Amino acid sequence: MESIHSFQSNEILTGIAILSVLRNTKKLETTKCLLIEPLLSYKSIRNYLKNANSKVRSIEELMVKQNIVFSNFNRRFEEKLPLSINSILLMSQLKLLYIENNNLLFTADKFDFNEKTLGKAAQDIIATSSNLVEILAREAASSLYLSLRVEL
Repeated sequence: MESIHSFQSNEILTGIAILSVLRNTKKLETTKCLLIEPLLSYKSIRNYLKNANSKVRSIEELMVKQNIVFSNFNRRFEEKLPLSINSILLMSQLKLLYIENNNLLFTADKFDFNEKTLGKAAQDIIATSSNLVEILAREAASSLYLSLRVEL
C-alpha cells in the first residue's frame, strides 16, 4: 500500500500544484482546488498524468484506464485538507492567486514554472497540470466529490 505521508508534501509544492492548474484555467472553484493535492498524492496518478500522451476526460475514465481504486480517497482528502488550505492562503498572501467568493483566480503571470531550482518534485507536479485540468474543468464539483466518495 502506498504511503500517504511524505516529506515531499508541503505548502510550497501543494501551492505550485494549485497554481499550475490555475495557470491553465485562470479561475477554478475552491472546492475543486482542494482535490488537487489528494489526487496527486497517488504516485500512479502523478506518473500517468505527467505523460504528455495521456488523455483523461473524467475521474471515471482515470479509474478505468489506470485501474485505480479510490477506496482511501476520503482519508487522503481529510489528511491533505489543512495542507491544501494553508497552501491556498500562502499563495494568496504571496499575491500568486486571488480568492474571490468560491473561486481562486490566477495572478501569478510572472511566476516561472520552468525554473530549474523548483526541483524535480515540483517539475513532476507541473507536468501533471494540463491533464488534471481536463478532469477538474469538465465535471461539476459535486460530481467529482461523489465519484471520489468524499464525505462532507
